[in-house]
Amino acid sequence: MAAGRKKTTRKKTTRKKPARKKASAKKTIRKKATRKKASAKKTTRKKAARKKASAKKTTRKKAARKKASAKKTTRKKAVRKKATAKKTAPRKATRKKAAAKKTGRSEQVAKPAASKAVSAEKTEGAKVAGGVPARIGVVTHYFGRVGVGVIALDSGELRVGDTIHVRGHTTDFYQRVNRIEMDHASVETARPGQSVGVEITQRVREHDEVFKVSD
Repeated sequence: MAAGRKKTTRKKTTRKKPARKKASAKKTIRKKATRKKASAKKTTRKKAARKKASAKKTTRKKAARKKASAKKTTRKKAVRKKATAKKTAPRKATRKKAAAKKTGRSEQVAKPAASKAVSAEKTEGAKVAGGVPARIGVVTHYFGRVGVGVIALDSGELRVGDTIHVRGHTTDFYQRVNRIEMDHASVETARPGQSVGVEITQRVREHDEVFKVSD
């Protein structure tokens, strides 16, 4: 009897061990699969977070570089513009000075021409005879910006308040003399042999003749 019981007990123990082992193996496999799945999800989330952070960082860097480049370009342009302005200013001043000198020379050259014309036109006289205008000079230059004509007087006097007749190939008008300048100074009377600046109401041209209509 005792021997028979021992044999039965051994059989039961032998059956239980493989079942427990199999259940334990399944449980272990499930745990491993769960852990692997969780680890994969965690890794994926970490990768996505790193990628997103890297993209943001790259975007910020690009924006910073673009902004810095724009500032640098603006500074360079400002420096170049300033340098160009400094370089151009002396040239402009030199050209302006040269133009002023050239204008002064042309006015000085007009004086001998006027003196030659005096000898040629002495017989004409400067007064109005019987209401007929008498020639008193010729236009040698015209400054359009200020509306001033340079007249070389070759016969007769010209005073402020006189009426003159300017006549040429395409010029023909009358006007009253309101201002006379000589050597950048205002004068009341101009005499033969002098070149004077007169305010002109219309455009005149070189070699246009000037006649005195009335005193």
